[in-house]
Amino acid sequence: MLELQHLTVQSKDRIILEDVSMQVGESQSLSIVGESGSGKSTLLKVLLGLPLRDLWIAKGQYSWRGEEVSQQSSPYPFVGSEIAWVSQQAGRFFYDRRTIEKHYKDLVNSLKGRTSKVRSLKECMDLVGLDMKKLAPAYPFELSGGMMQRIAIALSLVSYPKVLLADEPTSALDVVTKLEIVDLLVRLKREEGVSLLLVTHDMAVAAALSDHMLVIRGGQVIEQGPTVQLLESAKEDYTKELLAATPRLQKGATDGDHFDL
Repeated sequence: MLELQHLTVQSKDRIILEDVSMQVGESQSLSIVGESGSGKSTLLKVLLGLPLRDLWIAKGQYSWRGEEVSQQSSPYPFVGSEIAWVSQQAGRFFYDRRTIEKHYKDLVNSLKGRTSKVRSLKECMDLVGLDMKKLAPAYPFELSGGMMQRIAIALSLVSYPKVLLADEPTSALDVVTKLEIVDLLVRLKREEGVSLLLVTHDMAVAAALSDHMLVIRGGQVIEQGPTVQLLESAKEDYTKELLAATPRLQKGATDGDHFDL
């Protein structure tokens, strides 16, 4: 569905991303793993059609569902409808003076003309195990960070998206809440058939959520392949360093593809 081929992004004096290729198919999951400054944020902006600010795409092709995406068509009509985005610390994107129900209604209005069907607020909340009657009248400042992250995921599902792009979805959460969010995303992939594209620095979260992994450093893809293969026999020293710095990964708590942190 989503594919990048030989993407290079540069500024006046340096290359930010160099010859990056990747793809995410239906019901697949891919993690893009790298440290701060590796180019993950720039890659995310390209996928979402966000302004690059003093950067430009020197070469490469971005395709969505088999059709090339023109940078001139940004903002992309499929982002927010077919590709949903959950950001790091999603609570920052909610207005404290608007209830959760009002945020839902605003989102539905913004999707008019871009999607043929939407889920009700109750359907969205049910998918992530939340009580709609209790939370619909609540204001963001009344809720915890973990609860807001769950609600952000719930609202991202309103348009029946094909791909859920999660940007560091657990980095601001405590360990217990992190595990809950990871299990939730695993379940959504398994039960709803949503493809996942995870951007993270956390190798443990990447292992828990992805079928395939892409390791990026200094704007270059240094290693990629099936997640289990990279965990068991990484070839690059940098990948080995990331694994060595990661808490022990134990396979098999929820299903065959899940890793406990």
